[in-house]
Amino acid sequence: MTEPSYYPLSPLKSRLEDASSPYTGQPSEEGADPLRPRCDSVGNLPGSHSSMFHVPLRPQRSQKRLLTHRLPPWRTMQTAVGMALLPLFAIGYLAFCYTVHDRPVPVNTYGLYSVEPEHLATIKGGITSISVIVISIALLPIYDIISSLKSEEFFRVLASRSQGVPLETINYISNPSFGNTDAMIAMRKNRCSNYYIFGIVASLLTWIVGTLAPGVLTINSVLADGDLVAIAVGAVTQQSVLNGTNSAEPAFNSSLNAGTAASITWAEMELGVQYSFGVANTSETEYAAFIVPAPLDLSTSTTARWLSDVIGINPTCSWAATNITSTVQLPYNSTNAFDQNFATAHLVDLNLDVRLNSGVIPLGNPFFASVQDPTIYVTNHTTQAIPSDGSTVFVLGQCISGCSPSTPVDLTLDLSSVSTTLTIALTDQTWSMAILTCLPNITIETREVRNEGQGILSVQPLGGDSKLTRQGNLNAIQTTALFSIATMYLQDAGQLTGSRVEYSSLGSQVQGDVLFGQAQFEGLPGIGATTGTLATISPVSIENITQGYSRIIQSSAKPFLASYLGTAYVPGRISNSEFVFAASIPNLAVSTAVFALLAAVLIIAQLRSSKGTEFTLVNVAAAMHNSELPAHFAQGLLDADAEVDSEVYLASDKGIQHLGGKRPGESQDIAEVWGERYIYMQRRVDGSPILHIS
Repeated sequence: MTEPSYYPLSPLKSRLEDASSPYTGQPSEEGADPLRPRCDSVGNLPGSHSSMFHVPLRPQRSQKRLLTHRLPPWRTMQTAVGMALLPLFAIGYLAFCYTVHDRPVPVNTYGLYSVEPEHLATIKGGITSISVIVISIALLPIYDIISSLKSEEFFRVLASRSQGVPLETINYISNPSFGNTDAMIAMRKNRCSNYYIFGIVASLLTWIVGTLAPGVLTINSVLADGDLVAIAVGAVTQQSVLNGTNSAEPAFNSSLNAGTAASITWAEMELGVQYSFGVANTSETEYAAFIVPAPLDLSTSTTARWLSDVIGINPTCSWAATNITSTVQLPYNSTNAFDQNFATAHLVDLNLDVRLNSGVIPLGNPFFASVQDPTIYVTNHTTQAIPSDGSTVFVLGQCISGCSPSTPVDLTLDLSSVSTTLTIALTDQTWSMAILTCLPNITIETREVRNEGQGILSVQPLGGDSKLTRQGNLNAIQTTALFSIATMYLQDAGQLTGSRVEYSSLGSQVQGDVLFGQAQFEGLPGIGATTGTLATISPVSIENITQGYSRIIQSSAKPFLASYLGTAYVPGRISNSEFVFAASIPNLAVSTAVFALLAAVLIIAQLRSSKGTEFTLVNVAAAMHNSELPAHFAQGLLDADAEVDSEVYLASDKGIQHLGGKRPGESQDIAEVWGERYIYMQRRVDGSPILHIS
């Protein structure tokens, strides 16, 4: 090489001294180190153009006056106002979120935007944006604290480590783009202060709350009560079933719907298909279930609530004791006993009379189970009128002599578990019979009824001892008598067909399942069984029969309470969609805890005992005064520049085009080259810091 690739350090320092000699604003010090520059003379380095900006490092009188100038009032209040932002905005936001969780708060845009279902996404986006703004304002003082801690880290870490800090680390710390990854590396290598770690933790908490808190608040579409309207519901009016006389005409008229009731019962109990509205199970101990008149003009998907008379049931079933205590001898045989009245059994405990007529006893089969028609075969013992207690009367019979099996299966109806049987003897057959009675035991009350849009009506409990004004859509006497009519065709509720038709004398599928249990009834041998196959069937327990009867009357009453016997209008409200605020409780709980931690962080940071020197131009320039760092770094840049020029020269000398002509500071980092050298800080006599390099 024909010229040096670097500038020697001594001549460089000489030029620095020569460049500063014309300046007379700062008196020279006798005995001062001739290599130590007295002013910011870096601008006089070759290639620099900043010599015109030379200013003395020691402040002038005018500068002192600026430093002692009284700060404006808003600057003195800045810290207090900043600290107040976090609790004010955070508490306000969280309090609102807890409020909307406890009670509905409607969304009100005050006419700025239409609150309609089709605008739901837009409104949600606006609320999220407002939440982000509120949270950002609340976190402003935390951002200031984190910035202050990071700004103080440069001088704090130098002051806390007398042995010095690696140049690469201190250079990264002084870089505004010092990222979280670099911070984690510095923390792992124990090259940062506890305050800096404190700031990193605060940054993590800020990120958590900034992510979760805006997602706490949202809106939901809920249903709110509309205006008061009249809702049509089913009714049981006066004389719709009984007319107060012995005339059976109203009962006969109402019984025309009993076949429909039997079909609905079969569909609901055997097929699991809900007809019209269902009724939710009740938790009230005084009732087994509720039966509710159906709303006539509401679809099952409409949400509404209304007042109506409802029926609370407590059904009971029992084997009835009769006045027949000995065998009833009859002069008929099984072939000429057509439409003969065998006996009238007086049910002592129920005050009912039951006519045992050959019309309901299938003498051609050795067993039977049937429901007695309340308009013909069951009467009140005192008045001899149609019963008004809503009772359903079953008669079960087994031929004990003189009968032959009519099917390949020789089935025996075992009544041995029934203690109250009676015996009827024809001239050629003897029968053992038992009478089963079931009562609905109803209570009519006025309740609030709700449909939540699922087709299931729920009866609301009464508050305390209060009672609602009767709506009068259910007449107590007529409604009670209705249940006898509703179940009279139960033996037609799913007639047996196919391989099970041979057991049709036991009634329908529903009746057989209730009286004998589904498993036992369906387990009987089919029609293809070998002739002479023996089988036995017996009634299930009274408790099971009662449960089945409860389901029967709930289903069979539906067509009668859907305007067949009358219509009434009751007060109610149909719900409309409305937007209300909603809060996510998991996010809210986490956000509350993190906000509390950030408040503690804010207080601790503001009250920290040692507030470090901030990384500013003034403080850095003062620490560089009389330091060798500027000269060393300038020399390093010149060396790098000379190395690049040397590469260009060699490339041109060999006729090779040089493509890497980047200038110093772009192609390499002095801090990385000198990464193993340490920067340390000492104190001058007056206590001011000065930086050195090892």
